[in-house]
Amino acid sequence: MERTLVGCFGRRGVDEASCAGDISGIPGRADLFFPRVTIGSPKNLPPEPDWYVQVPTVASHCTDFFEGLRCDRHGQFLPPNTPPEPQTAKANDDWSPFASRAGFELAEFLFTEAELSQKKIDKLLELWVATLLPHGSSPPITTHQQLHQQIDAVELGNLRWENTSLGYDGPLPETTRVPEWMTAKYDVWYRDPREVVKNMLSNTDFNGHMDYTAYQEFNSEKRQYGNMMSGDWSWQADDIAQDPSTHGSMFVPIILGSDKTTVSVATGQNDFHPVYFSIGNIQNHIRRAHKNGLVLLGFLPIPKGAKKDTDTEEFRNFRRDLTHRSIATMLLRLKPFMTNPDIIQCPDRYFRRVIYGLGPHISDYPEQAALGWILYGWCPTCLAHPDSLDTPCPHRSAVHTDVLLGLHDDETLRRLYGIVPGAMPYTGYFPRADIYENITPDLLHQLIKGVYKDHLVEWVGKLLEHVHGIAGGARAIDEIDRRIALAPPYPGLRRFKQGRGFSQWTGDDSKALMKVYLNAIQAFVPPEVVKTVSAFLEFCYIARRNIITEDSLEQLNIALHNFHQSRQIFSGTVRGEGLSGFSLPRQHAMNFGSPNGLCSSITESKHIAAVKRPWRRSNKHAPLQQMLRTNERLDKIAAARVDFTARGMLADSCLVQVIRDILGSSEDSMDEDSSDSETDSDSYEEDGLDGENPPSNSNNTDHDTDGSRDSDNNDNDNDHSDDHHDNDDDDHGPVESGPLMNEVRFVGRKAARKDYPPSLRAIGLKIGQHNLLDLTRRFLHYQLNPTSTIEPNHLTLAECPMIQESRVSIYHSAAAMFRAPSNPSGPGGMYREVIRSTPFWPRGDIPGPRRDCVFVDMGDSGSVGMKGLLVARVYLFFRFSHSGVDYPCALVHWFTTSDEPDPDTNLWIVQPETIRHGVRHMGVIHIDSIVRGAHLLPRFPSDAPVYREINYTNVLDLFSSFYVNKYIDHHAFEIAF
Repeated sequence: MERTLVGCFGRRGVDEASCAGDISGIPGRADLFFPRVTIGSPKNLPPEPDWYVQVPTVASHCTDFFEGLRCDRHGQFLPPNTPPEPQTAKANDDWSPFASRAGFELAEFLFTEAELSQKKIDKLLELWVATLLPHGSSPPITTHQQLHQQIDAVELGNLRWENTSLGYDGPLPETTRVPEWMTAKYDVWYRDPREVVKNMLSNTDFNGHMDYTAYQEFNSEKRQYGNMMSGDWSWQADDIAQDPSTHGSMFVPIILGSDKTTVSVATGQNDFHPVYFSIGNIQNHIRRAHKNGLVLLGFLPIPKGAKKDTDTEEFRNFRRDLTHRSIATMLLRLKPFMTNPDIIQCPDRYFRRVIYGLGPHISDYPEQAALGWILYGWCPTCLAHPDSLDTPCPHRSAVHTDVLLGLHDDETLRRLYGIVPGAMPYTGYFPRADIYENITPDLLHQLIKGVYKDHLVEWVGKLLEHVHGIAGGARAIDEIDRRIALAPPYPGLRRFKQGRGFSQWTGDDSKALMKVYLNAIQAFVPPEVVKTVSAFLEFCYIARRNIITEDSLEQLNIALHNFHQSRQIFSGTVRGEGLSGFSLPRQHAMNFGSPNGLCSSITESKHIAAVKRPWRRSNKHAPLQQMLRTNERLDKIAAARVDFTARGMLADSCLVQVIRDILGSSEDSMDEDSSDSETDSDSYEEDGLDGENPPSNSNNTDHDTDGSRDSDNNDNDNDHSDDHHDNDDDDHGPVESGPLMNEVRFVGRKAARKDYPPSLRAIGLKIGQHNLLDLTRRFLHYQLNPTSTIEPNHLTLAECPMIQESRVSIYHSAAAMFRAPSNPSGPGGMYREVIRSTPFWPRGDIPGPRRDCVFVDMGDSGSVGMKGLLVARVYLFFRFSHSGVDYPCALVHWFTTSDEPDPDTNLWIVQPETIRHGVRHMGVIHIDSIVRGAHLLPRFPSDAPVYREINYTNVLDLFSSFYVNKYIDHHAFEIAF
C-alpha cells in the first residue's frame, strides 16, 4: 500500500516540510518540545548486526522492515534464542511499600472496591484497632492518611499528571468589549504518553496477547481480519522504512478516544471531556476486557462564557482549535519517536525498537465533525453533500483539503466542501497522520443510539400515528411496550417493565431494546418495516464480530443493501416530517467504519472508573484535581497487583496463605479443591440466595459490557435504572481464567434434601413428570452404548439398564462456559452464563418458577448453525450414579424447529413439541450436550391486546410458537443462523 506523507491542512502558504509538526503556536515547557537524549534515544541507536537479514516480500513490502525484532535495552538486536534480561530480583515475600499481603489487599479493598469516604475508612479502622488493642496487636493500616501514603509510595504505574495552559491567540476586537473567553486560560491536564506506552508494553498481563508486527490471516485462502494489526491500515510503514535506522522496529499505532460526559445534573463542574489512550498492538479481547488496555490520558478543557459570546462562529472555531491544540500537547512527547525508534520493554520481557504512529480516533458524530473541521451535517469521511449523502463520492484526505484551502475562499469551502477554514487538526503536528483516515464511525453512538433509537424506533412510532391516527397510534405503541415487557428473563438482559416508555435513555437501554423489539412490532407494522429493523440488526451484529472474513464483508454489504431497500417504506410519510430521502449522517456512516470493537462502548465503560466514580468520591469542590489523584492511585494499585501476581504472590487467598504460614505446611497439605459429602466435584458451591447466586469471574469493572447497570451513558443521577432493569449482573460475564474449552457445570448448592425425595421415581412424581425414571433409563442406555443404532422411539424399557436407587442430587442452576470472543469475554475469549431451572425465582417483581431454554448439540459435525442445534427447555438439573460413574443430567422439553428462518425477522421459529394427546415430548440429556442458553421470544399471532394474565414468568408456558432470539448476544448471533 503506497502512502503519501500528508500535510497539515489549515496553514495556508506554508509548505508541507515546514509545517508537518509545527508546534510554535502551543505554549508550554521547553522540554515538552525538545526531549533530553537518554540511553536508547534516536541518537544512541547502534547499527544493525551483520546477521540481520531482511525477509523477502510476501504479502506487502511494509513488513519487510517492521518485524518487531528483539533487542537489548540499548537497541542492539539479539541473535535468535537469546533469553530476555533477567528481572530485578525481588523477594517473593516483599510486599513493599505495604507491610504485608493483608496490608496490600486491605488498601486495594478500601480504595478500589469499597470506595469508602475518608471518614468511613477512619471509622472502620478505629473499630478494628479497638478490637485488636486488647490483644496487643493492630491492623496493617490505622488511618486514611496512612492508606494514601502507602498507595502513593508504590513506584510501579507512577504516571504523574502535568498541565499546560492554553488560550486564545488571535486578534482582539478593538471597538467592542473583549469576550471573557478570549482572555481566559484553560488548563490541559495529561500524562506523558510515552510513559503510558511503556507501562502498557511492559505489562506482563499482556504477554501472549500482543502483536509485534503487522500480519495477514487467511482461512481457506480467504482473508480475515481480527486484531488491528491484521488490517491494511497497519501496513503503512513505507515512508518510515526509508530510514534504515528504523528497520527491524515494531510499529505501535496510537488509538485515541474522546467523549464528553456529564456526571450530574447538579450545579458545579459536572461535565468533563476525557481522552483515552490505547495501542493497536493489544489484541481486541484484551482492550475490551482489561482495564489496563485502555487508560485515561488526560482531560480536554471545556471553554465556557456568556451565551451571547459563545453563540458565535468565532467562539466555535476557538473551541475546535483549543481541542486540537490540547490533544497535540498531550501527544508531543511521542513525536520524536514517530521517525526514530524508541526502546521499550515488551510483555515478553524483551526490548524492541518502537516507532509510533497516530491511529484511529474513537468519537461520536458531533465530535467527529469538530475533529475533521467540517460543518455539522457533512460526512467526515467522504465529500458527499449533506443533501445527498448516499451519492458515492471520493474520500476526504488531508492532502486534498490542503489543496482546497489554497484554491478557494472561505464561503466556497463551506458551501461546496463543508470545510471550516483557517485552522489545523492535531494530526497536522505529526508525521504520516491524516485526521480523515483516523476518524472511525462509531457503532454505539452513530448506529445503536443514533440510527436505531433516534431513527428507527421513532419512525415506527410516527408510522403508527400516520396509519392509525394519534390516539390509535398511542394504543398500538402501548401494546408494543406491553409485548416488550413480556420478554423472558435471560442473563444480562435488561427487562423493560413498562416497555420503552422512560425519559432517560442510555446506550445499554438501546442495546437491550434491540434484542427484544423485533417480535413486539411485527403484528403492527408492514413486513418492510420489520425487514428494515432486521437488516439493521444484522449489520450491527456482523460488524461486531471478533473475526471479519471476506464472507462477512459480503454479508455486511448484503445487510446494508437490504436496509437501504427496505427503509424506503418510511420515505415520504414519516421520515423528516414528510421529507423524502435519507441523507442522514448517522445512517451514512454505515458505509464506513472499523468493525470489531473500535467503538465508543469501550470508552463509555471507562467513564465509570475514570470519571464518574472518582467524581462521586470527591467533595465536589474543584473536583478535577481530586479525580486526577484518585486515578493515579488506582493505577498504582493495579500495577502493584500485576507485579505481585507475576511473582506468584497472589496464588491463594490471603487467609489460606496466613494459615499455611502459621502451620508451616506445604501447599500440598491444604487442598482447597477437597470436597465434603455435600459438595460434588463437578459443581461450584457458592454463597448466595439458596445457591442461586454464582460467583463473578472478575474483579474488573471496565469490561465493554452489554448489561452493566452502571455502564455507558448514565450521565445523570436519574432514578430510572432500577425501574426497568432486572438483569442479574452475576449471571453472566467474562471468564478471566479457567478452562479454555466449552463446558457446563452445576453451580450453587444442591437443593435441600427436605425439598426433594431421594429416588428418581419419587422425584418424578413430585415435579409432575411421572416417567422421569423411564426417561433416565433410556438416557443411560445410550450412555452405555454410544454406538447403538436403535432409534429412541423403537427402544423398549426392557432393553434399558436398571438404575440403582442411589441418592439423586438436584440443582437449580448450571453455568455454561464457552468461547465467545465477540462477547465481552476474558483474555482467553471465554464467556460464562448461568442457566436456571428452579421452582421459585425470587428476583424480579413477579416471583415464580424459572425454566430457561438451551441450545443442544445434535452431534452432527456436518451441520452448521441451527441445522446442527436443537432447542430445549430445562425442567430439572440432577445427578445420579450408576456403577460408580456420575451422570450430570437435565430433564428437558424439546422444541421443533422450522425448516427455514422467518423471511421478515430472519429468525428461526420453534414450537413446543408434543406427543400423544398434547403431552410434552420430554427427554433426559447429559449436560455436556448443552452448548449454552437460548433465548426465545413469543410469536404474537395478531395485534390484539395480550391477556393481562400473561407475564414474563409464564410466557414460555402459554404461547404456541417462539422466535429463537439470535440477537440476545453476539455469540448467539454467530451460532443461531
